[in-house]
Amino acid sequence: MNKNKQLGMNSLLLLFVLASFGFFLTCFYKLGPVYLDNYYIVEALQSLAEGHPDDLKDLSKDTIRQELDKFYTINNVRGEAAKALAVERKQDRTIITVAYETRIPFARNIDLVLKFNNVLDSSQPDKCCSISEKDSAKK
Repeated sequence: MNKNKQLGMNSLLLLFVLASFGFFLTCFYKLGPVYLDNYYIVEALQSLAEGHPDDLKDLSKDTIRQELDKFYTINNVRGEAAKALAVERKQDRTIITVAYETRIPFARNIDLVLKFNNVLDSSQPDKCCSISEKDSAKK
């Protein structure tokens, strides 16, 4: 039996593994709720498109805001994300945009900035939130 073989990890490697695990757990804890809010915003826009397949372009801004606010209330979406709604009317369509950015304090003087841009075009409701505002403006 050779006694010079190491049978486990040394304390420095264990410290590195624990620090890495703590870092990723902190990232998940800080970023998870923001991405979850954006997921619910995308779901709200998709449900708006599915709920009004024929008259989406004719809905008033107040009606759109009320429908989205109901969805946000049920799913507990708050903050800047719930307020960032822009409705742009064109001749043959309506473009609903929920564009916002969130700043999250990460550690001491390090902040994380997350930008989200969700676009619903009434002429392409099946492509909700996957097309950008630039692509939508080209039509």
